[in-house]
Amino acid sequence: MLNTLTKGNLVLWQLTDSALPTGSFAHSAGMETYIQDGKISNARTFQAWLARYLDQTAYTDGLLVRMAIDMVPQWSEERLLELDELARAVQIPAQIRKASAAMGKRMATIAEILLPEVPVITRYAEAIRSRQMSGHPAIAFGLVIGALGIDRLTGIRAYFMQVATSMTQNAIRGIPLGQDAGQRVLTAMHGPINRSAERTLDLDDAELGATLPGLEVAQMRHEGLHSRMFIS
Repeated sequence: MLNTLTKGNLVLWQLTDSALPTGSFAHSAGMETYIQDGKISNARTFQAWLARYLDQTAYTDGLLVRMAIDMVPQWSEERLLELDELARAVQIPAQIRKASAAMGKRMATIAEILLPEVPVITRYAEAIRSRQMSGHPAIAFGLVIGALGIDRLTGIRAYFMQVATSMTQNAIRGIPLGQDAGQRVLTAMHGPINRSAERTLDLDDAELGATLPGLEVAQMRHEGLHSRMFIS
C-alpha cells in the first residue's frame, strides 16, 4: 500500500511526463507566428521568448492552478463553475480557447483515472463531458495537486516545467532545434520557472488574465498564417 507522499510524487511525475497524452505538443501558443516572422530563429531567441512566456503564464495558467488547489478543501459546484467560466473568459484568442478546452478535457479525464475517489475531480470531468463546463488543463492539474496535499509551490513549479517542456518540443520541430539545444534551453528555464511559480503565490485573484498584448496578437494571427504546423 502506497503512503500519501509516495503516491503524490508518482502522480505528479506522471502528470508532468513529456509523453502525457494531453495534446499540448500540438499547440504553440502563438510561438509559430514569431517563428514565421523571424523573431524566433534559433536556441537563443527561443530561450528569450520562452522565459518571457513563462513570466506571463503566472497570470494565466499559474494562477488558475493555484486557485484550483485552494478550492479543493471546501469546493462547491458554484465555485467550480465560476473558475471554469473565468478561465474561458480571460482567453481572448479563439484558438487558445479551443486549445485549452481540448487539453482541459484530456487532463480532466486523466485526473479522474488517477484519482477516481475524489469528488471534485470526478465532477469536473463529468461537467466537461456533458458540456456544462468548458475545461482547462490548469484547473484539472490544480485539483489533483490540491487533492493530493502537495504544497502549492511544488505543484505550480511542476506545471510550469510541463509547459516549458511542451513548448521546447514544439520548438525542436518548428524552428527546428537539435535535441541537445532543447535540453540546454530547458536547463536555462529552471530560474524563470522558479521565479514565475513564486510570483504566482503573491498574485491576487483579480490579476487573472493579465497578459502580453503582443502574445495575444501573435495567437490571433496564427489562424491566418499561410502554413501551420501547430494549433495555436
